[in-house]
Amino acid sequence: MKNMNNSNINDMMRDAQKKTGIDISKMKQAAENGNMDDFINKNLSSDAAKQLKNVLSDKSATEKLLSTPQAKELMKKLMEGK
Repeated sequence: MKNMNNSNINDMMRDAQKKTGIDISKMKQAAENGNMDDFINKNLSSDAAKQLKNVLSDKSATEKLLSTPQAKELMKKLMEGK
């Protein structure tokens, strides 16, 4: 996979927003304010919300997901944006 730059991340976020209909900036704001559960419940189907919560509640699954090079690069870029 090529290195991600801000343009790649912005493109990826726009694509995700188009595909899901979820406002990524509102999702980021909800995460920063500790309101992620409310955001998930309001913006995802019940099945998708359940799957996401299951992954996030399983420490080993979350660590596995976050340990991928893509997730690490995305987190790095998101943190630089603060």
